[in-house]
Amino acid sequence: SVVTDVQKIISEQVNMPGGYTVDYGGQFENLRTARQRLMLAVPVALILIFIMLHFAFGSIKEALMIYSAIPLSAVGGVLFLYLRGMPFSISAGVGFIALFGIAVLNGIVLIEHFKELKHRGIRSVHRRVIVGTRERLRPVLLTASAAALGFLPMAISTSAGAEVQRPLATVVVGGLITATMLTLIVLPVLYALLDSSSENHNPKLPKAAVAIALLCLMVPASSMAQEGPLSLDQAVSLALENNNQLKASKYEVERNRNLIGASIDIEKTQVYYGFDENNIAVNNAPLHVWGLSQSLKFPTVYHAQKKVQQGHISLAEQQYRLDERVVKQEVSRAYIELSNAQQLLKQYAELDSLFSKFADGAQLKFDLGESNQLEQLTAQAKYRDVHLKWNQQKENVLAAQIKLNRWIQADSLPEVSVQELQPLQPLPLDTNQHPILKYYEQMRTLSDQQLRLARQQLLPDIQFDVFQGTNTAANARIYSGVQAGLAIPLWFGSQRSQIKAAKTQRDAILAQSEDQQLQLISRYQTLLTELEKQQQALVNYNESGKQLAEKLLSSSELAYRNGEIDFLQYTQLLEQAITIKTHHLNDLLQYNQTVLDINYLTN
Repeated sequence: SVVTDVQKIISEQVNMPGGYTVDYGGQFENLRTARQRLMLAVPVALILIFIMLHFAFGSIKEALMIYSAIPLSAVGGVLFLYLRGMPFSISAGVGFIALFGIAVLNGIVLIEHFKELKHRGIRSVHRRVIVGTRERLRPVLLTASAAALGFLPMAISTSAGAEVQRPLATVVVGGLITATMLTLIVLPVLYALLDSSSENHNPKLPKAAVAIALLCLMVPASSMAQEGPLSLDQAVSLALENNNQLKASKYEVERNRNLIGASIDIEKTQVYYGFDENNIAVNNAPLHVWGLSQSLKFPTVYHAQKKVQQGHISLAEQQYRLDERVVKQEVSRAYIELSNAQQLLKQYAELDSLFSKFADGAQLKFDLGESNQLEQLTAQAKYRDVHLKWNQQKENVLAAQIKLNRWIQADSLPEVSVQELQPLQPLPLDTNQHPILKYYEQMRTLSDQQLRLARQQLLPDIQFDVFQGTNTAANARIYSGVQAGLAIPLWFGSQRSQIKAAKTQRDAILAQSEDQQLQLISRYQTLLTELEKQQQALVNYNESGKQLAEKLLSSSELAYRNGEIDFLQYTQLLEQAITIKTHHLNDLLQYNQTVLDINYLTN
């Protein structure tokens, strides 16, 4: 949490120079490293336990039965951590690994004794379970209590190092308590269900279903399951954390930062050898010459290349901000669509329950001769129609969940609270602060930097040579030399074309930026016009539509009970009231979607 606060402050208040990054070490780095190792250690431990159980019993069925003690023990470990106010830590994770190994011992004791009783000739599985559990109650309790009491001093320790010992021991002690209690109940039941030779075996219960249930128990308790309904802010936070498209945009920023060092691209150093007979040494022998040659661009070129790369970094950062805004907007849009779909599903569920009762009542009245067949058929037809709409709305909710999860990218489909969303508030337009305009502004800056770089290419390159010459004749000497020169671009037609192209690109980007600004203003005004119409529909519902729908519901029900209207008239009034509410939900959805579009342009 401290690192999260620091990251938030740095991202909001600190402007990092190009090429600088922030890393976090100390306890945070140790926690991150240990967590990665634990993510590997826990699955490996679980797989090894299952493999050894399979080798010990030679049966996947019996290994799965004993393996059920692992999730049962995890219940107690988590519960005791909660009761003692301890967070899940790396030490607690190690405790779970130890707990899983100890928890299977009770299952081994029970299953082995059940098999022994079967070999003795007790064919009734019910008899084997009763006798075996009673005879092995003391060994099971001793096995668990011995391990739990061994960890008890660590669980209540207050000495140095207790902050590491207590979570580990708490997990083991709590897990063994629940594992022992539940194993004495669950494991005998599973054994009775899976024993193929039992006289009391229930043929109606498929073995595959039991095996699937056992496999579900094998899922680690630390899996990333979604807990409870999401709020809009939580959905946006999950999307910003999980969305792979956003991660790719962030990696593109990092890639451009890594390329900042490539802006100073000094050419390769040449090492050469020459045999020179043109220059004869003093001893009248030709020279063997060794040398180094290095070519460099004009120094200002490297500075211009670095500026261009820094421009690419800033452009990638602006693109990341744009992608982040798109993710926020789409998550918000998908969230309110899912909330609206759930609201409609709730209405159809209430309507389905109501028409189901009416259909049953109409059938009963028809059977008793108190009504005609037309009323009975009308009630059945209305119920089927509403029931079909209810089922179709379930599919709409599922589609909305899938759409939301497309952006959140969680392990399970998200859920939102079934509460009617309130109208959102639009924000005023500020065309100078919109990220798309910032993006084009950065593109103009980058095009200016690229133009300067193209002009810098007209400058000459610099070349240095250092060499030595000698020979193997008598009285040989070493002759040293230095050579420097300039590579002047006499054929600069290519550079001129690049300069013209850079100027044209800059003018094009300027035109695109001005066009984008005009589009923002036009789009904002169009959305405000649509919002005005949608707001009138909401005001009309709040002023009269809501009261009218409620009055139709109450009055029609009273009139139907008093016999003032028949069933067909009652259903028509009921559907009219539901239609008013349904139209309001759709109007509210369109209004909020328009506000989201406006805020995307403004915020």
